[in-house]
Amino acid sequence: MSRNALFAIVIIAILIVGLGIWYATRPPTPTVKKVTLTIASPEWTPGKVIEQYSKEEFTEYAKQYGYEVEIRFDYSPWGTYYQRLSSVFAAHSSEIDLAFSDSQWIGEFAEGGHIIKINDFLDKNPDLKKALLEDTLENILLYYCVYPRRGISVDEVVDLAKQGKVDIWGVPGTADSNHPLFYRKDLFTHPEERAAFKAKYGYDLPQTYEDWKKVDWVQVRDFAEFFTRKKGEKLAGEVLEEDFYGIVLINAKDYDYISCFFLDVFWSWGAELWDEETMTAEGYVNSPQAKEAARFYMELVKYMPPGAPSIDYDALITTFAEGRAAMTSLWSSMAGIFFDPSASKVADKIGVAVMPHHNGVRYTVLGGQPLVVSAYSKNQEVALLYLKWFYSDDVQKKLALDLGFTARKSILNTPEFMNSHPWTQAYVENAKYAKDFWNIPLYSKLLEAQQEILNAMVAGQIPPDEAMDLIAQRHEEILKEAKGG
Repeated sequence: MSRNALFAIVIIAILIVGLGIWYATRPPTPTVKKVTLTIASPEWTPGKVIEQYSKEEFTEYAKQYGYEVEIRFDYSPWGTYYQRLSSVFAAHSSEIDLAFSDSQWIGEFAEGGHIIKINDFLDKNPDLKKALLEDTLENILLYYCVYPRRGISVDEVVDLAKQGKVDIWGVPGTADSNHPLFYRKDLFTHPEERAAFKAKYGYDLPQTYEDWKKVDWVQVRDFAEFFTRKKGEKLAGEVLEEDFYGIVLINAKDYDYISCFFLDVFWSWGAELWDEETMTAEGYVNSPQAKEAARFYMELVKYMPPGAPSIDYDALITTFAEGRAAMTSLWSSMAGIFFDPSASKVADKIGVAVMPHHNGVRYTVLGGQPLVVSAYSKNQEVALLYLKWFYSDDVQKKLALDLGFTARKSILNTPEFMNSHPWTQAYVENAKYAKDFWNIPLYSKLLEAQQEILNAMVAGQIPPDEAMDLIAQRHEEILKEAKGG
């Protein structure tokens, strides 16, 4: 064998030995775990926007933690969304990992063991805990994330949470927490209409945002009466080709539709649905203030389009966007269509105001949903990671500027957010007045009874006072079941 051949053999042997040593001592290759994360959501714009962000950004974020994540959104129409979630949970199915849940369902889902408490996860993730407890509107923290909440006030929820004395079940998901008032500013500022209103009612129509903050619901009734016109009459100097209505609100009995608009009035009259401590409805939902509020609401119905009991979101949006009503109220998540020239005839004629008060009392019904983790998820570690990503500062800011609502105090009053959508100033003002109704496991029964009776009241089938008495009776029967009676 030649010297060169021997040398080559030695070199090859050294390389083989070296490679063997390297292979034996090399760091282990990181294991990438592939996960499909399924998130349940109502079928609406916020869900679609969040889905897009999740697919674009969370997937990259998760790679830092060794996960290759495929995001899947499980959509259901609002009318069947509760049934979808409750059936999945009842079956202890792992097909859903996270869900945007209405705040009122938290009691049922928590007591049923269907969602997980996140207190320990918050303790291990101080940035998330700080964002939730120090940078979230207190009423949204209480109503979205805490159960049980009996005996806990908005003012004390943060301190109790910091002491670990409340159970936390999620983070604010879609914080569409209130619905502003939308009005036809071209009508309210029209010189002839202003003069005619002043002559009839003895005071001026509101002109500025600050004027609207002073408006009482009783004045809203005056506005609605004044602007209701028949075909052939004049409005703002032009002859109407069809009837025009003073106001349009949701009255349909689907899910929580009429309750979410009636309760704006009801609570502003100083009425309450129940005593949460004693779980008593009698004397509360049918109190003198409650009955007065119901009678007042029926006065507003006079100035709504025909078929008021069947007005749902589609009907309301169509009526106002077609320029056939002077005022309405709608969730911020749905209001973009009003300002879209391709879909709205009055896109450049709309003003936005805070919810009216009554004798200085102002409330707006809480909307939006917390984001919770299923107890049956096989991917809970990744689902909790999603919560951490979702409620981070950067993601929340992007969503707030895109959607026009947020629960984060550090974002709310920034010029960037305030100028992002036509309704954001009113949203910020309204947010502190947002109030929730029941979140106990029997919520759906309480709501169903209330919806049915309020809708019948609007239809003229039950007088207002009798309707509130009937709600009290039905609620007492349901709450007696909750108390084990």
